Order: sequence, then structure tokens, then C-alpha cells
Amino acid sequence: MKRNHYWIIGTIVLLFTIALAACQPATQVVDPAVLESTATSDEPTAVPTAEPIVLEGATTTDSGLQYLEVDPGSGRAPVAGDLVSMNAVISLADGTEIANSLQNGQAITVVLGRNELLPGWEEGLALMKAGGKAKMVLPPDLAFGEEGYGAIPPNSQVVLDVELLSVDEPPQPSEVAESDLTTTESGLKYYDLTEGDGGEAAANSTVTTHYTVWVAGDDANSYILSSAGNQPVTFVVGRGDTVFPGWDEGVTGMKVGGKRLLVIPPELALGDQASATIPANSTLIMEIELTDINEPVKMSEVDPNNYTTTESGLQYYDIEEGTGETPQAGQTVVVHYTGWLEDGTQFDSSVDRNEPFSFVLGEGGVIPGWDEGVATMKVGGKRQLRVPAELAYGDAGAGSVIPPGATLIFDIELLEIQP
Repeated sequence: MKRNHYWIIGTIVLLFTIALAACQPATQVVDPAVLESTATSDEPTAVPTAEPIVLEGATTTDSGLQYLEVDPGSGRAPVAGDLVSMNAVISLADGTEIANSLQNGQAITVVLGRNELLPGWEEGLALMKAGGKAKMVLPPDLAFGEEGYGAIPPNSQVVLDVELLSVDEPPQPSEVAESDLTTTESGLKYYDLTEGDGGEAAANSTVTTHYTVWVAGDDANSYILSSAGNQPVTFVVGRGDTVFPGWDEGVTGMKVGGKRLLVIPPELALGDQASATIPANSTLIMEIELTDINEPVKMSEVDPNNYTTTESGLQYYDIEEGTGETPQAGQTVVVHYTGWLEDGTQFDSSVDRNEPFSFVLGEGGVIPGWDEGVATMKVGGKRQLRVPAELAYGDAGAGSVIPPGATLIFDIELLEIQP
């Protein structure tokens, strides 16, 4: 069993990178947040041609941006520092669509003037009003320039169809007096804005939280992002593979329905790592809401005398005999699994994620104990494996959760065999 584990910087990549790319390739369009065209039948459309586009009726700014107002809108115009929400279709001059924020029903939300978008995109937004629609043609130097980006060729024009949904001031964290904050031994500070009345988050619980993040400042707090209107984050408490330590600690003890303010010192956040919007050694402020909790999967109780021990030292016990076929080497098997250390510490579970795991049997894509242990199962069967270190991760261990020399225990269910 092999999995990539995320941690501090991985959290920022997963949670704080939202799309295509501003001056450096990375902004709010490539997490394809994404749309059906906002264009109506009478709107001009990009002609599918590799020739440079000249947008009929457009105004060309001093920078070279071509801007055509399709619907003027009736709200206010955005200024630097405003939180803007929009739908956008992004395409190339030949008509190739890059991203479309309507496809998953999630609007693109950024803080204007913070270089989270392509320069031409930011310039064009400043010409719009809330409720308006516009078509923009960005010259290469206001888009991806001479280098291009991924599948986007060098020196490409970028065509945008944008609907500006809202323009607002960024939210600020709830005002809480310093004296009302509780400080833990680690240095985390928290205050319960709303007490929940549901299940309580504890180690190994799978929790789902909505969140808003700010960088703490001496005079003002800088809004970073929020899950409002988008997907919350689900992670296993105490595993340390998804969110940074302060978030992990901060949700512990909350009850479903609760809302909590966290003040997270740098050593429990990103430390000396920096991102485009979070300076190194920043204190973060978060407001989190615990929306769901699932208790950890319990290990099946097996009498040690009931294990079958193979020549390799692998031990197994069939919790439930399957009635389907037995897999052959080279076939792809689909399993659900949960893994524990001998002391009962759960370190991974496809059940918690509700994501079955697939691998090709007998080709070394998983630890040896798995290849051997699954090879004699039948579809529909459930088996507990007790895998000695030499058939698992040996003296090296794995990450921060599996120590060197660890014997691992897995409950595995064989769901399917694929050709």
C-alpha cells in the first residue's frame, strides 16, 4: 500500500491554490472552477483560428488589452483589495477551452490587486461593474508571455468571457478579546464562537470543516480565502497528513455544529515556508465550522491463536470468506482497507475517505505483505493481515506515522477484480 501524504506546504497547495496563474503560473482558474459560456447568442465569439484575434467593437487599452462590454452591470466597480466573485470561460485564439467555471458550479473568488490572476484579467475586471459581463482578449505579455504554461503555447492570446457576480469588502474575523482566548500548551489560541451539540472530534475521527483564513497583522488582518460556497475540507484528526498542526489541534474537542476562532502561531502553521499570499513566519487566524464527523473504523478483534502464519511470516485471518473469484498476478484488484499500528493507532483508511484503492497484484506496487495477503482472497471476502516489518516498511518506516520496524495490521475487503 502506497499513498502520498500531504502536510504543511501541501495543505497550502491543496487549499490555497485555486486556479490558473497570475504572473507566476498559479491562480484561480486551474482548479477548474469553471463554466459554461456566459455568452449569449448575440455576443461576439472567438473565431477558431490561430491568427491573432481582433475583437470587433472592443476598446484597446494602453497595455494592449482588448475589452468589450457585453452587459454594463448595475453594481459597483471593484478596486484593489475588494473580494470579487465571477464566472469565466477561458480559451485560446483557436477556440481551445482552457477552463470553465460553470462546469462544477463553483464561481472563482479572488482578492483584486493581489496578483492572483493574469495581469490582463485583473486590468479587465477593474473596468467592470458587479452584475456585468465582458469579453477580453489578453495579449501574450498580459497572459502567459513567451514561456507559455503547460498546454498553453508560448506567445498565446487568451480570450476571457467574464460575468462579474459580486464585489465586496473581504470579511474580517470575529472580534474576540485577548482575555477571552484559551491558550493551549502548544501556543494555539482559540475561542468558541458557537458551541456545537453533535458528535465530538477526537483523535482518528474523520471530520469535515468549513474555514476562513486570514494572515494576522499589526494594524489589519489580511483575508486569504474561504470555503464558503465551495467544498469544505475533510481530514482525519491527528494523522498529520492533510492540514497543518494548528488546524488539526484546533478542531479537536469541537462538536458538530460548532464554530471556533483559532489564532495559530507560525510554528503550528507554515513556519518559515511562504506562499504567494502568506509571508514566512506568519500567524494565521482561522474561523472553522465543524459540519460532520465520522468515528474511526474499529479494528476487528482476532484471537492470536486463530491466525494462519505463512512461510514469509505473514499472518492472516479470514473475517468473512468471499464467494467470488481469486485474483491472479497481473490483475487489478479493488479493495477497501484500514491500517493500524500494534497499539491501535490508525494510520490510513480508504473507508474513511470512501475511496476504494486499486493496484496490480504481484507487481510490487504495494508492500509485499499486501501482495501476498490479497493473492489468496476471494471477491467479497474480508481478511485481517498482520504484516511484520520486513514485509512492510522495514527499518525505514514511512513518513511520520509508521515508525521503523513496525508491524502493521490491516483489515482488507476485496471488492472487485478487474482484467
